[in-house]
Amino acid sequence: MSKLKRAEPKIPAELKHSLFEEALDDHYITNCKIQHESIEFEPSGALHIDTVVFENVNFVGIAWPRSEFVDVVFINCDLSNADFSRCVFHRAEFRNSKLMGTNFAEAGVRHTLFIDSVLNYATFGFSLWTFTQFESCSLRQADFYEAELKETRFTGCDLEETSFAETDLNGIDFSTNRFERIQVTVEKLAGCTVSPNQAMAFARQLGMIINEGEF
Repeated sequence: MSKLKRAEPKIPAELKHSLFEEALDDHYITNCKIQHESIEFEPSGALHIDTVVFENVNFVGIAWPRSEFVDVVFINCDLSNADFSRCVFHRAEFRNSKLMGTNFAEAGVRHTLFIDSVLNYATFGFSLWTFTQFESCSLRQADFYEAELKETRFTGCDLEETSFAETDLNGIDFSTNRFERIQVTVEKLAGCTVSPNQAMAFARQLGMIINEGEF
């Protein structure tokens, strides 16, 4: 497998520490590190967040649709049930974070890494993913309905009952991931890579009877 050519966030070695409200300047937050806060801020419009590290931050049910995140890193954060619909993420990272039920519908996500994070029940419908990687994440019952996955990788993830309905899976490698059942559209399976056991699971979902006897 060729290496995913994902660009990493451009974060300087030293960032000034700031409180969220102090860093916020007319819907812009830039060049700072925000730690150990609970944020409930509801903006009147889209936010523009550039070159920011959030660490140990609890985002309480935030709704930040159409916002833009460039060179942003989330470490040990709780973003469960956040509304990131129609947001743009470019060179972002989510590390050891909780995104249960987070809404990425119609988002544009490029050069982004999700690692050691929980995204169960997250929604990704009609979103566009380019040069993005999910590594050692839980995506149980997440929904990628009609998402567009370009140069996107899932590595060592739990995909149990994840839905990829109406999503073109050409070029997607499921072989290192874990699932008994996932939802796919048969006509859009061509070109995806699966392990032998996963192939049998797909066959069972299609109603095939598999004879595992010796020949």
